[in-house]
Amino acid sequence: MRASGRALRQRLAAMAGSGDAAGLAEAALLLACLERGDDPAPGLAVLQPLTRGLAAGTGLDAPARAGLLVEHLFVGHGFHGGGDEDEPDLAWLLEHRRGGPEALGILWLEAARGAGWSAEALAFPAHFLVRLTDDSGGRAIIDPSGGGRVLEPPDLRTLMKLRTGLAAEMTPDLFRPLSDRQILLRLQNEAKLRHLRRGDVSAALAAVEAALLFAPDQDLLWREAGLMHMRLDHLAAAVAALEQFIARTGSGPARLRTQQLVQEIRARMG
Repeated sequence: MRASGRALRQRLAAMAGSGDAAGLAEAALLLACLERGDDPAPGLAVLQPLTRGLAAGTGLDAPARAGLLVEHLFVGHGFHGGGDEDEPDLAWLLEHRRGGPEALGILWLEAARGAGWSAEALAFPAHFLVRLTDDSGGRAIIDPSGGGRVLEPPDLRTLMKLRTGLAAEMTPDLFRPLSDRQILLRLQNEAKLRHLRRGDVSAALAAVEAALLFAPDQDLLWREAGLMHMRLDHLAAAVAALEQFIARTGSGPARLRTQQLVQEIRARMG
């Protein structure tokens, strides 16, 4: 069944003023369904029971909770990593029970938070990691796409160098928690890059414009949208998006360059 794009956009836009208009997993599902034109109802029906069966985790330490999540999500519900690179979103994961790091990470957060546990995504580069915190303040960092393995400092160092280069060093900023909106922006950025690698500028633009529905204050997204509209020869839309960037950016030089670009586009439009 196909969903109304207008209805999905309205639900995502409602998040711009209030981050709790939809939960993280629901918002990620809405974004996936907006791109696909699908109805989110089947995916929501899969999400709803994910927190059942985790009551036994009350009082467990963080590594034990991670083990319970592995049993619950991977064994009990049949989810696992290794999804098709072209189908990495949450809708695909919920339908086929396999998916990429971002979708699996969001699923872990949904299940853990639904059980009343403290769970957050980390600003670790190029890999979705989840940190669980137990009732005593003990912590465990989990790799959902790595089978739910608990990562120790040597594992994290190896993973970081693999992702960012041998010269990279761990800093506290890598373990900063991401807000739900930051997670969704990261998700849409991955979608944009995936489409650009395939040369599909229209799909990349759609990913950026979907992000603008819930994060219209992100000035660089407006600039990206404007430049993509230019590549597609959508000159009026390019001007509209770039003027949004001009109004929002705090960078004087960037504002001046973009104003000059808008003048050039208007000259082309006649």
